[in-house]
Amino acid sequence: MKEIFSQIRDACPICKQGFGLFFFPYNDDDREKSKTFKLFQIVRNQVYGIKKERSLKQLNTYWAACEFIGENTDWPRWNTKEKTDFQCRVGTHFVDPNLIVVKKDGSVHFSYRSIAFKNLEHIDACNYFDQAYGVMVDFWNASHKEKITSDELVEMVIKAIKEKH
Repeated sequence: MKEIFSQIRDACPICKQGFGLFFFPYNDDDREKSKTFKLFQIVRNQVYGIKKERSLKQLNTYWAACEFIGENTDWPRWNTKEKTDFQCRVGTHFVDPNLIVVKKDGSVHFSYRSIAFKNLEHIDACNYFDQAYGVMVDFWNASHKEKITSDELVEMVIKAIKEKH
């Protein structure tokens, strides 16, 4: 299963011809993910709306920052975007309060909350991302000689994205 962001369009963005409504991949990454399916293949979609484009940019920037950190470290607990994301959830204690388990031996197990749009209100997402960037910056500053701020991290991520393309 792939998560692909798309926009509902009423005209082709290339030829500008209108021929009804269709879903169009939102950005280059989503277009690449779409290529795993065959042309004209019927795919099943579960669709929910995102109210603000800024939210998608915010989420994409977060994932790009996680990828950037993962690509620029050899530390085993941080060396992929998924591991960086997990470390951010742990570092911010972003747990689901309804899914905390205390075992008989006294050990506590946490289930971390999802940052998907459908599971997180906008203000909660803003608060989480601010804290998560802080966790990434603290890790960067501890593992690299240069010291950066959250804003500088985002600038470095944007620069790295532009250099890839």
